[in-house]
Amino acid sequence: MEKDYFKYYKPNFLIYLIVGLFVLIYSIKKEFVLSISITSLLSVIIFFITQYFWKYSPFKYFFWIEDFSGRYEGKIIYQYNDENGNLKIGVLNHVKIISQSGSRITVYSFTIKSDGKKSSLSVNKGMYVEKTEDEKHFRLIYNYLNEGSLEQDFSPHYGTEIIKIIKKGDDKIIEGNYYTDRKPFQTKGRFEEMKWISNDDNHEF
Repeated sequence: MEKDYFKYYKPNFLIYLIVGLFVLIYSIKKEFVLSISITSLLSVIIFFITQYFWKYSPFKYFFWIEDFSGRYEGKIIYQYNDENGNLKIGVLNHVKIISQSGSRITVYSFTIKSDGKKSSLSVNKGMYVEKTEDEKHFRLIYNYLNEGSLEQDFSPHYGTEIIKIIKKGDDKIIEGNYYTDRKPFQTKGRFEEMKWISNDDNHEF
């Protein structure tokens, strides 16, 4: 397991879970005289909870994060200064797809250009999650890599995004900002009207 595998678990609840499962497995092993490894079976159960069952009751109460997964669609408002120092601003359709387990959050992003073509795919590298100051929403902070596209003359670049996931009833909305080291012009901007569309976390690339 990766070193931060349990980072989204509530520490006290994780201890209760491990101790409870250990006692349960030990009792079953002793009752039925089974030759099984308690450690191995415990690891398998923890894996399935973390990978698949983390967002369902009662297991979701062992985690301090919520379920952000799914497809979000909205607008990206970008800006950059051209070679003459003139500020250029534009608006494009934007898609974010969040794939999530109890141990990892992956954000895939791409933009729909004015001609209908998709930009190259951006995928986060690293992830930091925190609750907002009022503890009602969550903030995701991460770097990402976009490998670019020779066909579209789109250069590879790194960027940083700081987004907030807001829950309004059953709806989820993304707001936030980004900046890049894209060449020849560094870009920055913000996301607007990014709404959760579906549970589908598959992307088109």
